[in-house]
Amino acid sequence: MGRSNKSYAAEAVQARTGRPLYEALRELYVEKRHSQAEIAAAMGVSRTLIRQWLVAFGISRGDREPVSL
Repeated sequence: MGRSNKSYAAEAVQARTGRPLYEALRELYVEKRHSQAEIAAAMGVSRTLIRQWLVAFGISRGDREPVSL
């Protein structure tokens, strides 16, 4: 049986970024505070897939540090 579209997309993103998908997602979503739509556009996948990955990896908005003003 062939690979699912999700696993193919994950492999493609990892190949483009040169890092594990978890690290790339965490950096963009938590540390750089990008939206799911922004991450999806940068990675060339759907926002829905980004949301699924965030849930699968347990990455949430609660992981974000408060912004100092």
